[in-house]
Amino acid sequence: MGVEQIPQGHSDAKNFLPRQFESNQLFELAICDGQVLRKHERAAYREVREARRLTVTQLSLGLQFLRPGGTMILLLHKLEAWDTVTLVYTFSQFSSVQLFKPKSGHAKRSSFYMVATGIQSQSDKALRAINRWKRIWRVATFGSDDEYREELRKEDLQVETVIERFGQELVALGNEIWKVQANALKKAPFVKSIV
Repeated sequence: MGVEQIPQGHSDAKNFLPRQFESNQLFELAICDGQVLRKHERAAYREVREARRLTVTQLSLGLQFLRPGGTMILLLHKLEAWDTVTLVYTFSQFSSVQLFKPKSGHAKRSSFYMVATGIQSQSDKALRAINRWKRIWRVATFGSDDEYREELRKEDLQVETVIERFGQELVALGNEIWKVQANALKKAPFVKSIV
């Protein structure tokens, strides 16, 4: 993640791994579907930040070591959530994006997959995304709560801009996902018992 030295006294200092990939190691496919589990033991400082730390680690390493023209598959949640919207929008700027929702397993849940193909992993926009995700990881790992909140606020995307540039495409991408989820929820036993 670009950190050469761990601050002395850091509670997780012994748990950091050395670089795992060589700079010339590039892959055709990166799968980013890691999730924080409730039973996953972690230091107290990581409780609130762990999901984002894991996400930005997968995104930055996956994209950084992806061969130009490669593919990334990401497990995402809640297409309508701002973090998810901005992530899909970001990838749409340097790749071709498709969204998929399996009709079994994920149907009732908010989860879905984004498949980004033809990724221009060395483009300026991709490199800016990698750097942003690494900054978030560093402050989530080593920064204070205030520094962490401030870094997250630095998002340079404005809602109006994203809606203007990407709103129609987002709705088109999301229609099938929302349709699968709506149909599954109509048939869900917990919904029928309420009606």
